[in-house]
Amino acid sequence: MIRSQRFHHFLFSYILVVVLLLVAVSSVVHRSFFETLRSEVEESTVASLAQFRDAVDLRVQEMNRLASQLSANPQLMPYTATDGGYGSLQAVAELEQYLSTNLFFSDVVLYYKKTGVPKLYAASGTYDMNLFFEDIYRYRNWSSSEFIRTADTLSAPFMRPVEPLSFNRVAEQRVATYMAPIPLNAEVPYGVALFLIREESLASLAKGVLTKSSGILFILNQKGEVIFRQENGVSEQTGDRLLGEIRKINGQYGIGQVSTNGREFSLLTQQSGLQDWSYAVALPNDQWMGKVSNIRGIFNTTVVVVFLIGIAMAIGFSIQHYRPLSRLAQIVSSQYRSGLFHKSGDEIDYISRAVGQLAEEKESLQHRLRSQSRALSEQILISLIKGRLKTKAEIDDMLQFSNLSLDKPYYAVMLLRIDDYASFRKQNSGRMQELLTYGLIKAVEELSLEAGSGFGTEMLDGHGIVFLVSLNEGFDDPEVLRELAEKARSFFKQYFRLTVSIGLGGIYDDVASISRSYVEATHASRHRFVQGCDRVFSFDEIGPSQTSDYVYPVEWIDQLVKGIKQGNVSQVEQAVRGAFSHITEANVSVEAAECICFDIVNSTIKTLIELELELDDRLDETLQQLFVPRCETMDELEHLVVGICLKVCKYVTKQKESKNVVLLETMKAYIERKYMDHSLDLETIAGKFGLSGSYATRFFKDQTGCSLMRYIDSLRMEEAKRLLKTTELALKEIMEEVGYVDITNFIRKFKKVEGVTPIQYRNLTRSSTV
Repeated sequence: MIRSQRFHHFLFSYILVVVLLLVAVSSVVHRSFFETLRSEVEESTVASLAQFRDAVDLRVQEMNRLASQLSANPQLMPYTATDGGYGSLQAVAELEQYLSTNLFFSDVVLYYKKTGVPKLYAASGTYDMNLFFEDIYRYRNWSSSEFIRTADTLSAPFMRPVEPLSFNRVAEQRVATYMAPIPLNAEVPYGVALFLIREESLASLAKGVLTKSSGILFILNQKGEVIFRQENGVSEQTGDRLLGEIRKINGQYGIGQVSTNGREFSLLTQQSGLQDWSYAVALPNDQWMGKVSNIRGIFNTTVVVVFLIGIAMAIGFSIQHYRPLSRLAQIVSSQYRSGLFHKSGDEIDYISRAVGQLAEEKESLQHRLRSQSRALSEQILISLIKGRLKTKAEIDDMLQFSNLSLDKPYYAVMLLRIDDYASFRKQNSGRMQELLTYGLIKAVEELSLEAGSGFGTEMLDGHGIVFLVSLNEGFDDPEVLRELAEKARSFFKQYFRLTVSIGLGGIYDDVASISRSYVEATHASRHRFVQGCDRVFSFDEIGPSQTSDYVYPVEWIDQLVKGIKQGNVSQVEQAVRGAFSHITEANVSVEAAECICFDIVNSTIKTLIELELELDDRLDETLQQLFVPRCETMDELEHLVVGICLKVCKYVTKQKESKNVVLLETMKAYIERKYMDHSLDLETIAGKFGLSGSYATRFFKDQTGCSLMRYIDSLRMEEAKRLLKTTELALKEIMEEVGYVDITNFIRKFKKVEGVTPIQYRNLTRSSTV
């Protein structure tokens, strides 16, 4: 048994803390826990139901969006897909690609109205109407004639409830069918898109609603018809009664109570945010109350167990904290030879008296602090330039513990930044970087002895070296400081093969103004961004920027954006170089230059985002380097912007060329089918492809070297020559067959192309054959 006042004090304190905490927590939890538990279960179920609703709504939105994509896909247009040849195969391939990107539905089917023999185009193949509904997907309660009637009157998306069907007359499945007109919001849709959704897909979305509890889940359409139903531990008869109760409260959403077969249920209903569907779940109340009773017993048991554990921990902690204290007391007693320690006493009181004796060693500890190394001086220098030492008393108090001397009358800060710092780090190992940095510091400290003294250290960000220069009386001329900086710059360039940019702050006679000189040196060094590397920038020599006549380079930036979008390499390069030249010629402040450069970069990146380009890793890495803080000079930033813009222009040009080939081939195919129609003209062709007449003829001529109407005439002339050679048709009949209505105009054009009239051409070709 431990007989110590301090031990008993520890034990009593810990036991008191355990009892107070246990009583406070138990009273609060017991009062509110069991009422809160029910609401939490309800909220959890509501959240699960909302999550299920949102998941189903999201899938419906995806199917609507996919229906819009199907209607916009040129490969799935009626005239392309129903040609009976390569077009139908291409349509099936396109549907397979759409199906592969979505696992929610098992098949996607297209039906085009008024295309002759009714056919269905699915991701699995092309089927006749009867074959599809009798063999491929045989619905138990839906025939092909009913489908056609529904498709002909369908003007908005519609989902059939989950129903049984046989797939290939073998596999029995339960499927919900979602029908969407295409185009989606057209007044007169030309077709219907069907999405076949397996019941398992909907059930997988509903897993979180009836995870561990019995109940039933419904999805009802605007007419109260069941689209989807899932039961767990509830009979079908009970489910039907609950469905009737849910339909009675149609339009009322929230939480309600209902009783059926002597059992209480909670009804939770929610409205779809996308269509007039209702989501409802019914859960038995006795499950929740059973959980509350079980948890109450667990809670009471837990309180008792926690109290016993708390007592044991209190004893353990008391022993654990007392043993080091007792050991320390005996060590102190032995060290200071104050006699044996009486174990019934207070150890803390005894130790406090012993510690008092350590105060006599204060002078020796201060002596050790005065002999600290250079590291302490570097920390003091950082504190000085950062302005952390506010008063002279604080500065003097810190200086006495370092070898940093500020006994000169004037002070100035010099900030040295290594140019092309990224290459410096890349070309030198970590150890070599430390050696070179140390050599730079020592070189400047040696050079500063001519005018006074200096002390330097590397900045915490690693991008610069800061020097505090103390100047002797009569050396407070800014030219003296500049001469020192120029010597250091030349020295580094000659012996270290490094170029540096140096910023000089103002000269002050107050130690407290050192931080101000540092701020000025930092500001001066920022001018490297505008004026370039390997220079000395003095704050005193930096004059005000001429901004009165300054004009923001809006035209250059607009030209840059247009050039990127058009893929015009020369225009982009001219715009970038013009914008950066404008900054230099305008003589703006460094802050304004950085802002304009940032806007140039921002405009470039914004344009790339609008183009929705897929960038490779190397191009994306180059984009990260575009931000102004990562570039040391405007020339470096200009080079990066020009480089990435040229790459993007090449990519845009390549994309445009690819799209132009597809459009040209489609346009040619359309003209070859329609050129015999005398009503075919420029406006008809342009309207077919959603283009203006001027753009259509300019595009066609740029791609083929021939105007659009001349191409039509050439097709007509070739057909006319064939008919003249191989048939006995009259000239008027041939003219009408190839698409002309004026015989005079036909003869004139024919003679212009062939050099002879049509009749002369027929006679010549026949005589040569004979």
